[in-house]
Amino acid sequence: MASGVVKAVRFFTKFGIIGGTVYIIYDQDLFGNGERSLEILKTTADELPVAMDHWAKYFGVELPEAPKLNVPVNEYWNTGVEATAGFLSAAPTKCNEYTQKGWQYIKSLTNKTE
Repeated sequence: MASGVVKAVRFFTKFGIIGGTVYIIYDQDLFGNGERSLEILKTTADELPVAMDHWAKYFGVELPEAPKLNVPVNEYWNTGVEATAGFLSAAPTKCNEYTQKGWQYIKSLTNKTE
């Protein structure tokens, strides 16, 4: 009985975190244009250390200093999305190309045995 309650609490906690995250993303219009997303990312990067420091002091925990990255975020913001879209758009052509090469290879093997 107790393990069922623990599983239910875990489920509803995960559901609440995921649901809250989706709500915030939708509310802040992060699915909109890239400029708005970049603006929110910069704001978050400025405000997050202050919030983490506040909560660390509140709970009496000492956190290590966050590493400083010298990466221009606006240059790499959508590279994963662009790479995935490029892969998916080239997939049918590559699949056809590899099928043709495989078919030619099989033909060459069968011609050698005859």
